[in-house]
Amino acid sequence: MSASLHLRPAGNHDLRGHHLPELRYPHNCVLVVAGIPGAGKTTLLRRLFVVTGQESTAARTSGRARVLDSAQARAWWRPYLNRLPYPWWRLLVHITHHLRLVIAIRTHSGPVAVHDCATRVWSRRLIVNAARRSGKQVHLLMLDVPPNIARAAQYARGRKVSAARFARHCRRWQHLREAALGGPNIVQRHITSTVLIDRATAQRLAAIHFEDAP
Repeated sequence: MSASLHLRPAGNHDLRGHHLPELRYPHNCVLVVAGIPGAGKTTLLRRLFVVTGQESTAARTSGRARVLDSAQARAWWRPYLNRLPYPWWRLLVHITHHLRLVIAIRTHSGPVAVHDCATRVWSRRLIVNAARRSGKQVHLLMLDVPPNIARAAQYARGRKVSAARFARHCRRWQHLREAALGGPNIVQRHITSTVLIDRATAQRLAAIHFEDAP
């Protein structure tokens, strides 16, 4: 792929091993940045949308996008619950994150970028259903990283999931990746596009651009 090109995803795109300068999406879509824990979803979101990672609510970018990461919900609850082991209140963080993303999808007139592993069917359905009710397309950007590299990244940041939970994410990701190669509707009905990238492609990705409203 030429470095001068950009891509407006529609259908399935396997771009692992390619140089991808820019992705362009519709003005009011939902972009789900997906991958197993440790794949680099948060890093990619922070770099491309210039958010600090210190937010405890949805980040507002210099453009019109809203960026939602489960780390924001965790930061919001931390002052109240940090004395307790995180596994005791992990479910509360996930509930808060998913409630926030549904509200953002339903109320924000511009694009919404969401951090989600996408390995849970119920979570994909929740996002798709909220988007459909709001007249938004759903696009899936899949960061495909080998489990050993993702696991090392978890250890490096000191936030690793249990071995059993990580193994479940990896098994589900394998099925999701194979489904994505067959087209977005095989992953989940009413998903407009799937873009599969590896870590090297993600590092070379210079921008994600949401087009202006007509």
